[in-house]
Amino acid sequence: HYKTNTFIEVKLIFMMDQLTSNGGMTLLTCAGAGILPSVLPYVPTDIVKFMNIGACSVSFGTQFWVGSIAGLTMFRTLKRRTFGKVQSKLFPKYATLNTTCSLTALVTYLHLNGIGPTEGLSRVCDKWEGVMLVYCLLGNLANSLYLISATTRLMYDIHAREMALGLEDEVGQMSPLKTSDKATDEDKKLLKNFNISHGLSMLMSLLSMGTCGAYLYFTARSLKF
Repeated sequence: HYKTNTFIEVKLIFMMDQLTSNGGMTLLTCAGAGILPSVLPYVPTDIVKFMNIGACSVSFGTQFWVGSIAGLTMFRTLKRRTFGKVQSKLFPKYATLNTTCSLTALVTYLHLNGIGPTEGLSRVCDKWEGVMLVYCLLGNLANSLYLISATTRLMYDIHAREMALGLEDEVGQMSPLKTSDKATDEDKKLLKNFNISHGLSMLMSLLSMGTCGAYLYFTARSLKF
């Protein structure tokens, strides 16, 4: 009985890992967000407000922690390839969480402002708060559905070339393909493509964090204690 339960738990963990690693969970999140507007009218307004602020706060805190503390700490502590493998597991989950939070924030914002889902971006973007939430969602979707998976594939290609050429795996260093005499033109092109993809992914994360923070600022201005 114990072994059966353990096997089921392992299978569930594996399934969740697969969902969050290939964008499946993001698609499920989008489907859930489509159902949410029909549920919110039955939820007390204070709870909807909490969901709105809570979702943005979780997303902003996650992005700040990953970008400013956890990521830098791991980069300076782990060997480059180990760091990359850890990030390849964490970042799909990071993007899925942020996409879920930004979708929740946008849907609850529409509900609280009496904006129907079919009324278009014109009404959503009447206020800066709506503009910030739309851009936040777009940045997270770009990472969830394409940029993170594309960057991860390129990273593993780089790792394979490094190992094939016998290049060292060091702590806190960028890929030696950039300076190695053994690197071919194809290797340099691979590294360039990775840098572009990684840079765009970071840009989307900064866009999401910045707009999420701006939304919290605009909301905080209306608070009264």
